Amino acid sequence: MTGPLTRPFRDRRFRRLVWVIVAVVGWVGLVALGAALLAETPPKAGFDLGLVLDAGRRVAAGLSPYAPGAVTSATQAEDLFFSYPPPIAQVASLFGGLSIGVALALSAIGATAGLGVVAAGLAGGWRRSGAVDVVLPTLALAPYVYPFAVALLFGNVDAWFPLVYGAVLVALVRGRGGGRWAILAGIALGLATLAKLYPGVLLGWLAIRGLRTWLADRYATRRPLPREWGVLVVAVVTLAVVAGVSVAVYGPGPWEDYAAVLRSGVSAQLAGALNIGLSSQLALLAGAPSVAAQLAPVVGAGVLLTIPLDGWFVRRTSLSLALAAVASLLVSPITWFHYPVALLPFAVAAWVGARGTGSLRSAGVGGSMAVPVAGLLLAAVVVAGASIVLPVAVWIAVVLVLAALAISPDVELSR
Repeated sequence: MTGPLTRPFRDRRFRRLVWVIVAVVGWVGLVALGAALLAETPPKAGFDLGLVLDAGRRVAAGLSPYAPGAVTSATQAEDLFFSYPPPIAQVASLFGGLSIGVALALSAIGATAGLGVVAAGLAGGWRRSGAVDVVLPTLALAPYVYPFAVALLFGNVDAWFPLVYGAVLVALVRGRGGGRWAILAGIALGLATLAKLYPGVLLGWLAIRGLRTWLADRYATRRPLPREWGVLVVAVVTLAVVAGVSVAVYGPGPWEDYAAVLRSGVSAQLAGALNIGLSSQLALLAGAPSVAAQLAPVVGAGVLLTIPLDGWFVRRTSLSLALAAVASLLVSPITWFHYPVALLPFAVAAWVGARGTGSLRSAGVGGSMAVPVAGLLLAAVVVAGASIVLPVAVWIAVVLVLAALAISPDVELSR
Protein backbone atom coordinates (compact mmCIF):
# COMPACT_ATOMS: atom_id res chain seq x y z
CA MET A 1 0.00 0.00 0.00
CA THR A 2 1.99 2.96 -1.28
CA GLY A 3 -0.70 5.15 -2.88
CA PRO A 4 -1.14 8.84 -2.06
CA LEU A 5 -3.92 8.09 0.45
CA THR A 6 -1.86 5.61 2.45
CA ARG A 7 1.53 7.29 2.18
CA PRO A 8 1.00 9.57 5.23
CA PHE A 9 0.42 6.50 7.39
CA ARG A 10 4.02 5.46 6.77
CA ASP A 11 4.97 8.33 9.09
CA ARG A 12 4.84 7.08 12.69
CA ARG A 13 4.08 10.54 14.10
CA PHE A 14 1.13 10.95 11.76
CA ARG A 15 -0.27 7.53 12.69
CA ARG A 16 0.03 8.34 16.38
CA LEU A 17 -1.76 11.65 15.87
CA VAL A 18 -4.62 9.84 14.13
CA TRP A 19 -4.89 7.37 17.02
CA VAL A 20 -4.91 10.20 19.55
CA ILE A 21 -7.80 11.84 17.70
CA VAL A 22 -9.68 8.53 17.55
CA ALA A 23 -9.07 8.04 21.28
CA VAL A 24 -10.24 11.53 22.25
CA VAL A 25 -13.47 11.22 20.25
CA GLY A 26 -14.24 7.76 21.62
CA TRP A 27 -13.45 8.40 25.27
CA VAL A 28 -15.10 11.83 25.40
CA GLY A 29 -18.24 10.27 23.94
CA LEU A 30 -18.20 7.38 26.42
CA VAL A 31 -17.61 9.68 29.40
CA ALA A 32 -20.41 11.97 28.25
CA LEU A 33 -22.76 9.01 27.91
CA GLY A 34 -21.80 7.75 31.36
CA ALA A 35 -22.39 11.17 32.89
CA ALA A 36 -25.81 11.43 31.22
CA LEU A 37 -26.83 7.98 32.45
CA LEU A 38 -25.64 8.76 35.98
CA ALA A 39 -27.65 11.99 36.02
CA GLU A 40 -30.92 10.13 35.49
CA THR A 41 -33.15 9.15 38.42
CA PRO A 42 -32.50 6.41 39.28
CA PRO A 43 -29.04 6.31 37.69
CA LYS A 44 -28.86 4.04 34.64
CA ALA A 45 -25.10 3.57 34.83
CA GLY A 46 -23.03 1.77 37.42
CA PHE A 47 -25.87 -0.38 38.70
CA ASP A 48 -23.71 -3.51 38.96
CA LEU A 49 -21.13 -1.60 40.95
CA GLY A 50 -23.96 -0.09 42.97
CA LEU A 51 -25.07 -3.58 44.01
CA VAL A 52 -21.54 -4.29 45.26
CA LEU A 53 -21.36 -1.01 47.21
CA ASP A 54 -24.79 -1.65 48.77
CA ALA A 55 -23.70 -5.13 49.81
CA GLY A 56 -20.57 -3.60 51.31
CA ARG A 57 -22.66 -1.18 53.32
CA ARG A 58 -24.74 -4.08 54.64
CA VAL A 59 -21.53 -5.83 55.73
CA ALA A 60 -20.34 -2.63 57.42
CA ALA A 61 -23.64 -2.54 59.30
CA GLY A 62 -23.10 -6.09 60.54
CA LEU A 63 -25.65 -7.65 58.18
CA SER A 64 -25.42 -10.36 55.53
CA PRO A 65 -24.31 -9.05 52.13
CA TYR A 66 -27.22 -10.96 50.54
CA ALA A 67 -30.68 -9.45 50.56
CA PRO A 68 -33.26 -11.91 51.99
CA GLY A 69 -35.42 -13.54 49.32
CA ALA A 70 -33.38 -12.11 46.45
CA VAL A 71 -33.73 -15.34 44.48
CA THR A 72 -37.09 -17.09 44.09
CA SER A 73 -38.69 -19.36 41.52
CA ALA A 74 -39.94 -16.23 39.74
CA THR A 75 -36.48 -14.69 39.46
CA GLN A 76 -35.36 -13.96 35.90
CA ALA A 77 -31.75 -13.98 34.75
CA GLU A 78 -32.07 -10.23 34.13
CA ASP A 79 -33.11 -9.47 37.72
CA LEU A 80 -30.49 -7.53 39.67
CA PHE A 81 -29.25 -8.74 43.03
CA PHE A 82 -25.87 -9.19 44.71
CA SER A 83 -24.63 -12.73 44.02
CA TYR A 84 -20.85 -12.45 44.31
CA PRO A 85 -18.96 -14.47 46.95
CA PRO A 86 -18.67 -12.80 50.38
CA PRO A 87 -15.12 -11.33 50.01
CA ILE A 88 -16.35 -8.94 47.30
CA ALA A 89 -18.83 -7.29 49.65
CA GLN A 90 -16.40 -7.48 52.56
CA VAL A 91 -13.78 -5.53 50.62
CA ALA A 92 -16.47 -3.16 49.32
CA SER A 93 -17.39 -2.38 52.93
CA LEU A 94 -14.18 -0.33 53.09
CA PHE A 95 -15.40 1.91 50.25
CA GLY A 96 -19.04 2.38 51.19
CA GLY A 97 -18.56 6.14 51.50
CA LEU A 98 -17.77 6.59 47.82
CA SER A 99 -20.47 7.96 45.56
CA ILE A 100 -21.46 5.78 42.63
CA GLY A 101 -19.97 8.32 40.20
CA VAL A 102 -16.55 8.35 41.85
CA ALA A 103 -16.52 4.57 42.27
CA LEU A 104 -17.51 4.05 38.63
CA ALA A 105 -14.81 6.44 37.40
CA LEU A 106 -12.12 4.74 39.49
CA SER A 107 -13.21 1.30 38.31
CA ALA A 108 -13.22 2.38 34.65
CA ILE A 109 -9.79 4.00 34.90
CA GLY A 110 -8.32 0.95 36.61
CA ALA A 111 -9.81 -1.54 34.15
CA THR A 112 -8.69 0.52 31.16
CA ALA A 113 -5.21 0.92 32.59
CA GLY A 114 -5.10 -2.84 33.05
CA LEU A 115 -5.86 -3.34 29.36
CA GLY A 116 -3.07 -0.89 28.51
CA VAL A 117 -0.59 -2.74 30.74
CA VAL A 118 -1.43 -6.03 29.02
CA ALA A 119 -1.02 -4.43 25.58
CA ALA A 120 2.41 -3.17 26.64
CA GLY A 121 3.30 -6.63 27.92
CA LEU A 122 2.30 -8.22 24.63
CA ALA A 123 4.41 -5.65 22.81
CA GLY A 124 7.43 -6.78 24.82
CA GLY A 125 7.37 -4.13 27.54
CA TRP A 126 7.27 -0.36 27.71
CA ARG A 127 10.95 -0.11 26.81
CA ARG A 128 10.40 -1.62 23.38
CA SER A 129 10.40 1.04 20.68
CA GLY A 130 7.13 -0.20 19.18
CA ALA A 131 5.21 -0.53 22.44
CA VAL A 132 3.44 2.82 22.02
CA ASP A 133 2.25 1.71 18.57
CA VAL A 134 0.47 -1.22 20.21
CA VAL A 135 -0.81 0.42 23.39
CA LEU A 136 -2.10 3.58 21.72
CA PRO A 137 -4.34 1.84 19.13
CA THR A 138 -5.56 -0.59 21.81
CA LEU A 139 -6.70 2.17 24.14
CA ALA A 140 -7.96 4.32 21.26
CA LEU A 141 -10.27 1.58 19.99
CA ALA A 142 -11.36 0.35 23.45
CA PRO A 143 -14.37 2.70 23.81
CA TYR A 144 -15.64 1.55 20.40
CA VAL A 145 -15.63 -2.09 21.52
CA TYR A 146 -19.19 -2.14 22.82
CA PRO A 147 -18.87 -5.08 25.24
CA PHE A 148 -15.99 -3.30 26.96
CA ALA A 149 -17.81 0.04 26.93
CA VAL A 150 -20.92 -1.57 28.43
CA ALA A 151 -18.84 -3.29 31.12
CA LEU A 152 -17.31 0.06 32.06
CA LEU A 153 -20.69 1.81 32.13
CA PHE A 154 -22.22 -0.93 34.30
CA GLY A 155 -19.22 -1.03 36.62
CA ASN A 156 -19.09 -4.78 36.07
CA VAL A 157 -16.23 -6.86 37.45
CA ASP A 158 -15.79 -8.31 33.96
CA ALA A 159 -14.33 -5.00 32.80
CA TRP A 160 -11.16 -6.13 34.60
CA PHE A 161 -10.97 -9.44 32.76
CA PRO A 162 -8.81 -8.14 29.90
CA LEU A 163 -6.18 -7.66 32.62
CA VAL A 164 -6.85 -11.11 34.14
CA TYR A 165 -6.85 -13.17 30.95
CA GLY A 166 -4.22 -10.95 29.38
CA ALA A 167 -1.83 -11.30 32.32
CA VAL A 168 -2.04 -15.10 32.00
CA LEU A 169 -1.34 -14.83 28.28
CA VAL A 170 1.68 -12.55 28.72
CA ALA A 171 3.05 -14.72 31.53
CA LEU A 172 3.04 -17.77 29.26
CA VAL A 173 4.38 -16.25 26.03
CA ARG A 174 6.86 -13.76 27.39
CA GLY A 175 10.55 -14.48 27.84
CA ARG A 176 12.41 -12.24 30.26
CA GLY A 177 10.15 -10.76 32.91
CA GLY A 178 7.66 -13.59 32.54
CA GLY A 179 8.19 -14.61 36.15
CA ARG A 180 6.83 -11.29 37.40
CA TRP A 181 3.91 -11.64 35.04
CA ALA A 182 3.28 -15.14 36.38
CA ILE A 183 2.85 -13.73 39.88
CA LEU A 184 0.54 -10.96 38.64
CA ALA A 185 -1.42 -13.45 36.52
CA GLY A 186 -1.81 -15.89 39.40
CA ILE A 187 -3.06 -13.23 41.81
CA ALA A 188 -5.42 -11.77 39.20
CA LEU A 189 -6.78 -15.18 38.20
CA GLY A 190 -7.26 -16.21 41.81
CA LEU A 191 -9.24 -13.05 42.58
CA ALA A 192 -11.26 -13.33 39.36
CA THR A 193 -12.14 -16.95 40.13
CA LEU A 194 -13.23 -15.94 43.61
CA ALA A 195 -15.37 -13.14 42.20
CA LYS A 196 -17.04 -14.79 39.22
CA LEU A 197 -16.26 -18.53 39.51
CA TYR A 198 -16.15 -19.26 35.77
CA PRO A 199 -12.55 -18.04 35.25
CA GLY A 200 -11.64 -21.05 37.38
CA VAL A 201 -11.85 -23.06 34.15
CA LEU A 202 -8.39 -21.69 33.40
CA LEU A 203 -7.05 -23.42 36.50
CA GLY A 204 -7.77 -26.78 34.92
CA TRP A 205 -6.27 -25.65 31.62
CA LEU A 206 -3.09 -24.49 33.39
CA ALA A 207 -2.75 -27.87 35.10
CA ILE A 208 -3.07 -29.79 31.81
CA ARG A 209 -0.91 -27.41 29.81
CA GLY A 210 1.75 -27.43 32.51
CA LEU A 211 1.87 -31.22 32.44
CA ARG A 212 2.28 -31.11 28.67
CA THR A 213 5.16 -28.64 28.99
CA TRP A 214 6.79 -30.65 31.78
CA LEU A 215 6.70 -33.88 29.78
CA ALA A 216 8.00 -32.13 26.66
CA ASP A 217 11.08 -31.02 28.65
CA ARG A 218 11.68 -34.38 30.30
CA TYR A 219 15.02 -34.81 28.51
CA ALA A 220 16.29 -31.34 29.39
CA THR A 221 19.35 -31.10 31.66
CA ARG A 222 17.62 -28.48 33.79
CA ARG A 223 13.92 -29.00 34.24
CA PRO A 224 12.35 -25.85 35.69
CA LEU A 225 8.79 -25.76 36.93
CA PRO A 226 6.50 -25.03 33.96
CA ARG A 227 5.33 -21.45 34.03
CA GLU A 228 1.75 -22.69 33.73
CA TRP A 229 2.12 -24.42 37.08
CA GLY A 230 3.68 -21.30 38.57
CA VAL A 231 0.59 -19.27 37.64
CA LEU A 232 -1.63 -22.08 38.92
CA VAL A 233 0.10 -22.27 42.30
CA VAL A 234 -0.10 -18.51 42.84
CA ALA A 235 -3.79 -18.51 41.86
CA VAL A 236 -4.66 -21.34 44.24
CA VAL A 237 -2.73 -19.74 47.10
CA THR A 238 -4.51 -16.44 46.43
CA LEU A 239 -7.89 -18.19 46.55
CA ALA A 240 -7.03 -19.95 49.79
CA VAL A 241 -5.64 -16.86 51.51
CA VAL A 242 -8.57 -14.58 50.60
CA ALA A 243 -11.19 -17.19 51.53
CA GLY A 244 -9.32 -17.99 54.77
CA VAL A 245 -9.10 -14.34 55.79
CA SER A 246 -12.81 -13.92 55.00
CA VAL A 247 -13.79 -16.80 57.28
CA ALA A 248 -11.34 -15.76 60.00
CA VAL A 249 -12.60 -12.17 60.13
CA TYR A 250 -16.32 -12.56 59.38
CA GLY A 251 -16.98 -16.19 60.27
CA PRO A 252 -18.63 -18.87 58.11
CA GLY A 253 -22.06 -17.23 58.15
CA PRO A 254 -21.68 -15.16 54.94
CA TRP A 255 -20.45 -18.25 53.08
CA GLU A 256 -23.49 -20.21 54.26
CA ASP A 257 -25.70 -17.40 52.97
CA TYR A 258 -23.82 -17.48 49.68
CA ALA A 259 -24.38 -21.23 49.36
CA ALA A 260 -28.09 -20.63 49.93
CA VAL A 261 -28.13 -18.04 47.12
CA LEU A 262 -26.48 -20.54 44.76
CA ARG A 263 -28.99 -23.24 45.68
CA SER A 264 -31.88 -20.84 45.15
CA GLY A 265 -30.46 -19.91 41.76
CA VAL A 266 -31.28 -23.40 40.50
CA SER A 267 -34.95 -22.42 40.42
CA ALA A 268 -34.37 -19.15 38.57
CA GLN A 269 -35.54 -18.67 34.99
CA LEU A 270 -32.25 -18.55 33.07
CA ALA A 271 -33.41 -18.45 29.45
CA GLY A 272 -33.74 -15.05 27.80
CA ALA A 273 -32.56 -13.04 24.83
CA LEU A 274 -30.09 -11.12 26.99
CA ASN A 275 -28.53 -14.27 28.44
CA ILE A 276 -26.27 -15.41 25.60
CA GLY A 277 -25.10 -18.47 27.56
CA LEU A 278 -25.21 -21.80 25.74
CA SER A 279 -27.88 -23.42 27.92
CA SER A 280 -30.11 -20.34 27.63
CA GLN A 281 -29.86 -20.18 23.86
CA LEU A 282 -30.35 -23.94 23.41
CA ALA A 283 -33.49 -23.78 25.55
CA LEU A 284 -34.81 -20.88 23.45
CA LEU A 285 -34.04 -22.74 20.22
CA ALA A 286 -35.89 -25.77 21.55
CA GLY A 287 -38.88 -23.60 22.41
CA ALA A 288 -38.66 -24.66 26.06
CA PRO A 289 -37.17 -21.77 28.07
CA SER A 290 -37.99 -23.47 31.36
CA VAL A 291 -35.45 -26.26 30.79
CA ALA A 292 -32.45 -23.89 30.71
CA ALA A 293 -31.68 -24.51 34.38
CA GLN A 294 -31.68 -28.27 33.81
CA LEU A 295 -29.50 -27.91 30.69
CA ALA A 296 -26.93 -25.73 32.44
CA PRO A 297 -25.04 -28.48 34.35
CA VAL A 298 -25.07 -30.78 31.31
CA VAL A 299 -23.74 -28.05 29.04
CA GLY A 300 -21.18 -27.03 31.66
CA ALA A 301 -19.91 -30.59 32.00
CA GLY A 302 -19.65 -30.95 28.23
CA VAL A 303 -17.65 -27.74 27.93
CA LEU A 304 -15.32 -28.78 30.74
CA LEU A 305 -14.53 -32.00 28.87
CA THR A 306 -12.98 -29.90 26.08
CA ILE A 307 -10.39 -28.36 28.41
CA PRO A 308 -8.03 -31.38 28.60
CA LEU A 309 -8.23 -31.81 24.81
CA ASP A 310 -7.53 -28.15 24.21
CA GLY A 311 -4.71 -27.92 26.75
CA TRP A 312 -3.01 -31.06 25.43
CA PHE A 313 -3.49 -31.05 21.66
CA VAL A 314 -3.60 -27.41 20.52
CA ARG A 315 0.02 -26.58 19.76
CA ARG A 316 0.05 -22.79 20.02
CA THR A 317 -0.20 -21.57 23.58
CA SER A 318 -1.94 -18.31 22.70
CA LEU A 319 -4.63 -20.05 20.64
CA SER A 320 -5.08 -22.82 23.21
CA LEU A 321 -5.53 -20.27 25.99
CA ALA A 322 -7.97 -18.28 23.84
CA LEU A 323 -10.09 -21.42 23.35
CA ALA A 324 -9.98 -22.04 27.10
CA ALA A 325 -11.11 -18.46 27.65
CA VAL A 326 -14.12 -19.03 25.39
CA ALA A 327 -14.86 -22.27 27.26
CA SER A 328 -14.83 -20.35 30.53
CA LEU A 329 -17.57 -18.09 29.15
CA LEU A 330 -19.64 -21.00 27.83
CA VAL A 331 -19.53 -22.93 31.09
CA SER A 332 -21.39 -20.19 32.94
CA PRO A 333 -25.21 -20.60 33.02
CA ILE A 334 -25.54 -16.82 32.74
CA THR A 335 -23.42 -15.02 30.16
CA TRP A 336 -24.05 -11.38 29.36
CA PHE A 337 -23.17 -9.35 26.28
CA HIS A 338 -20.11 -7.82 27.93
CA TYR A 339 -18.49 -11.06 29.12
CA PRO A 340 -16.48 -11.60 25.89
CA VAL A 341 -14.24 -8.66 26.87
CA ALA A 342 -12.01 -11.50 28.08
CA LEU A 343 -11.01 -11.98 24.42
CA LEU A 344 -9.57 -8.46 24.05
CA PRO A 345 -5.99 -9.50 24.95
CA PHE A 346 -6.09 -12.18 22.27
CA ALA A 347 -7.14 -9.61 19.69
CA VAL A 348 -4.13 -7.53 20.70
CA ALA A 349 -1.89 -10.61 20.52
CA ALA A 350 -3.14 -11.35 17.00
CA TRP A 351 -2.25 -7.83 15.90
CA VAL A 352 1.17 -7.88 17.58
CA GLY A 353 1.99 -11.16 15.86
CA ALA A 354 0.79 -9.93 12.47
CA ARG A 355 2.52 -6.56 12.47
CA GLY A 356 5.84 -8.03 13.55
CA THR A 357 6.37 -10.20 10.47
CA GLY A 358 7.00 -9.78 6.78
CA SER A 359 8.84 -7.33 4.60
CA LEU A 360 6.60 -4.37 5.42
CA ARG A 361 7.77 -4.21 9.03
CA SER A 362 10.58 -1.82 8.14
CA ALA A 363 8.00 0.50 6.59
CA GLY A 364 6.13 0.60 9.88
CA VAL A 365 2.82 -0.59 8.44
CA GLY A 366 2.85 -4.16 9.72
CA GLY A 367 3.78 -7.56 8.37
CA SER A 368 2.46 -9.68 5.54
CA MET A 369 -0.49 -10.84 7.66
CA ALA A 370 -1.30 -7.39 8.98
CA VAL A 371 -4.05 -6.62 6.47
CA PRO A 372 -6.15 -9.82 6.83
CA VAL A 373 -5.70 -9.84 10.61
CA ALA A 374 -6.66 -6.17 10.85
CA GLY A 375 -9.69 -6.88 8.65
CA LEU A 376 -10.89 -9.67 10.91
CA LEU A 377 -10.37 -7.60 14.04
CA LEU A 378 -12.16 -4.60 12.55
CA ALA A 379 -15.03 -6.87 11.53
CA ALA A 380 -15.15 -8.17 15.12
CA VAL A 381 -15.48 -4.61 16.45
CA VAL A 382 -18.27 -3.85 13.97
CA VAL A 383 -20.15 -7.09 14.70
CA ALA A 384 -19.81 -6.58 18.45
CA GLY A 385 -21.27 -3.11 18.06
CA ALA A 386 -24.17 -4.34 15.96
CA SER A 387 -24.80 -7.10 18.52
CA ILE A 388 -26.15 -4.55 20.95
CA VAL A 389 -29.44 -5.17 19.09
CA LEU A 390 -29.11 -8.98 19.03
CA PRO A 391 -26.75 -9.85 21.90
CA VAL A 392 -26.21 -13.49 20.93
CA ALA A 393 -24.52 -12.32 17.72
CA VAL A 394 -21.53 -11.21 19.78
CA TRP A 395 -20.34 -14.83 19.50
CA ILE A 396 -19.66 -14.08 15.83
CA ALA A 397 -17.23 -11.38 16.98
CA VAL A 398 -15.59 -13.96 19.26
CA VAL A 399 -15.13 -16.33 16.30
CA LEU A 400 -13.61 -13.51 14.25
CA VAL A 401 -11.06 -12.80 17.01
CA LEU A 402 -10.18 -16.50 17.19
CA ALA A 403 -9.77 -16.57 13.41
CA ALA A 404 -7.46 -13.55 13.52
CA LEU A 405 -5.37 -15.19 16.21
CA ALA A 406 -5.27 -18.49 14.28
CA ILE A 407 -3.85 -16.94 11.09
CA SER A 408 -1.51 -14.55 12.90
CA PRO A 409 2.06 -15.66 13.62
CA ASP A 410 2.98 -16.38 17.21
CA VAL A 411 3.72 -13.50 19.55
CA GLU A 412 7.48 -13.96 19.79
CA LEU A 413 8.31 -12.24 23.06
CA SER A 414 11.06 -14.64 24.06
CA ARG A 415 13.54 -13.10 21.64
